[in-house]
Amino acid sequence: MKKLLSAACCTVIILCISCVPHADGKSEIAVNSEKTLSLHVVNWNVQTFFDATTDGTEYSEYKSTKSNWGRNAYMARLERLCDVIKKLNADVYVFEEIENEGIMYDIANTLAGNAWNRKNWCYACFAKIPGDALGCAVLSRYELGAMATHALDIRVHGKQPSMRPVIEVAVFVDGKPLTIFVNHWKSKLGGEVETEIWRDWQESVMAGKIRNLNNRAAITCGDFNRDIAEFAPGLENDAILFRGAHFGKTHEQTLRSPWLWNSMHDSYSYYYEGSGERIDHFFVSGAAEILSFSAEVHGAWADGNGMPLRYVMYTGKGYSDHLPISAIIAY
Repeated sequence: MKKLLSAACCTVIILCISCVPHADGKSEIAVNSEKTLSLHVVNWNVQTFFDATTDGTEYSEYKSTKSNWGRNAYMARLERLCDVIKKLNADVYVFEEIENEGIMYDIANTLAGNAWNRKNWCYACFAKIPGDALGCAVLSRYELGAMATHALDIRVHGKQPSMRPVIEVAVFVDGKPLTIFVNHWKSKLGGEVETEIWRDWQESVMAGKIRNLNNRAAITCGDFNRDIAEFAPGLENDAILFRGAHFGKTHEQTLRSPWLWNSMHDSYSYYYEGSGERIDHFFVSGAAEILSFSAEVHGAWADGNGMPLRYVMYTGKGYSDHLPISAIIAY
């Protein structure tokens, strides 16, 4: 068994595991010769990925006596997820809606075939608020380090809803770090207008963290529950602004999004009531650049029209209600 590194930040659990050709349809831009390293990163909201053990925090349908959920269903879904990981063959995977760190062990060991190989995905981290059902995770071929989590405690808008913390972690390629921020922002459940204030606060947290990097290379990714068109536009065609509040002052941080490339205007990562949305994102800042990007539609997780095949617990079929999004990052 490989080394396990764990740390705690406030009430957030953090765990780091040391265990264990691009698809068609990608859009590309010219390579900046000043960037010496590149990394293939996939972000995917894997939709309520629970294990087979009942802890009490699971969604009700997974605890029902009429449910078909159990060990066999979990193992089938785990194998299906690992098949996607191997097919996309990215260097780093960022996941939203993972239940616990034990699932990350299961993923890493399944991919490794219980045998050590440097080409396997040998590093992972996970975080969630204790008592919450789901958290976020990172799986990587390269060493991870410098982990931290960032959570909100806002008391001026009434009771704050449960919101997942931001994971900040560095991935090291040839000793050179790239900072990754993992986000899963407040959903629009309860009303788009009513919940927007919480997404604004989560945006403010990210604006502050990016500002503190002082132009170091970073990617900010995840499920933001906000379409790219709902962000404040920047001055350049592919730029948006994260707006931050800090002790009575405001500031804006410019990030770049591949969703704003002309070639991506008809692509989506999520569909709701038949309407496509671009709520899963890669944003780059500082000395980082996106060389290629796509919503991954060529695989068993999508139908012939490129729409995600959501997981249906009662039938055991499907993958997720989101598509994986894929990017090559140079830094």
